[in-house]
Amino acid sequence: MTERILIRNAKILTCSAPTPRAVPGVPGGGSGAGANVGTGSDVIADGDLLIEGDRIARVAAGRIEIDSGAARVVDLHGAAVLPGLGDAHVHMSWPLDFVFDHVSVANAPAAPHALDVAAVARTFLESGYTLVVGAGVSQPFDDVRTRDAIERGLIPGPRVIPSGTMITERGAISADTGMTSVVSDARDIREVVARQCDTGVRALKLFVSGDGIVPEYPSDDLYMNDEMLSAAVDEADRYGAFITVHARGSDSVAMAARNGVRVIHHACFLDDKAVHELEARRDDVWVCPGLHYLYAMVSGHAEPWGVTPEKIERSGYEKEFHAQVEGIRQLREAGIRILAGGDFGHQWTKHGTYAAELQRYVELVGMSPQEAINTATRNMGPLVGLDVGQVRAGYLADLLIVDGDPLADITVLQDPDRRRTVLKGGRFAYVNPRMFP
Repeated sequence: MTERILIRNAKILTCSAPTPRAVPGVPGGGSGAGANVGTGSDVIADGDLLIEGDRIARVAAGRIEIDSGAARVVDLHGAAVLPGLGDAHVHMSWPLDFVFDHVSVANAPAAPHALDVAAVARTFLESGYTLVVGAGVSQPFDDVRTRDAIERGLIPGPRVIPSGTMITERGAISADTGMTSVVSDARDIREVVARQCDTGVRALKLFVSGDGIVPEYPSDDLYMNDEMLSAAVDEADRYGAFITVHARGSDSVAMAARNGVRVIHHACFLDDKAVHELEARRDDVWVCPGLHYLYAMVSGHAEPWGVTPEKIERSGYEKEFHAQVEGIRQLREAGIRILAGGDFGHQWTKHGTYAAELQRYVELVGMSPQEAINTATRNMGPLVGLDVGQVRAGYLADLLIVDGDPLADITVLQDPDRRRTVLKGGRFAYVNPRMFP
């Protein structure tokens, strides 16, 4: 018989109302250049929800009447329920003690490295994240094998949209590291995309710009070309996969948008042309900024690990950080969907602190807490083609239960002691042992 769970007396954040457009100068829902306007409520102040099998069967304000013997009843006494969170820029290859030693991770013995990756998968789940989208691995099968182990029930972890080895152009950033797939033309890129997809990869990441942290490859460098990106997107489509790109400069963002790339990471520098190209594809393109990473870098959080103020100055990250804050405001005004996620796993952006990205959207960009939460919930489902990211009938029962109100204080989502439990597919995937010994 299908298992039924009745969650009772909950504050429910459904994340089901469309994210309001941000309009300059109009008050409501935030502060800064673009405040939210719109109607519709995402909150049931006191409600119940019924889970049948792996799906949500019913959500209601007030009580759902049901035979107490026909379901497991969990009384939350006012705790908050929201969709399980998602992160769209994940490097599960980076171990919990990762600093910046990409090469040593790539060359680590496979068995201990696999245990490191499993620990990262568990950390995502215990942090309330039930969905991750890979953004490049250090060893070729890290994401695919981790996904398979999670689906077989061998290790705990979120739903994984696996990535493969990052793809770069000959002579471009990371081409000489031995950790990337290097291509020269459209024919090369088709072959690499097909080969990765054959192994089970579904989110393929390309470098189409530089990154100022490596000064010889500035962030506004442009790599690859329209023919190469179009070929990559076309080949990925054949396998039901999609292309994501590292694109920090405006020219790289514009090129990615006009050629059908689905996820554009960073998008730090934007001009009118880039915004126009994004607007033309508003319904099938997402931007994943990774704002907290830049914030941590320019705030000196990485200095204890050798990222000195001088290195930050050479990188141009201070200018890039301020440009990205303004750029996210532009994207909101243009109605471009934003995804939470961004290079977590360094010691200055430690694994387990993933919801700090949402805090930066509220504090620096002027999003309301609900809009920030939507970047990690409602916006994720259409990206990956899954019924996730909303608390509504018919959707997968991937849920996070926390003490406190994330709409009053977004940092609640970062506090392990407030995290009661995580459900994934209608099952209790994590129960806080400090709360329920």
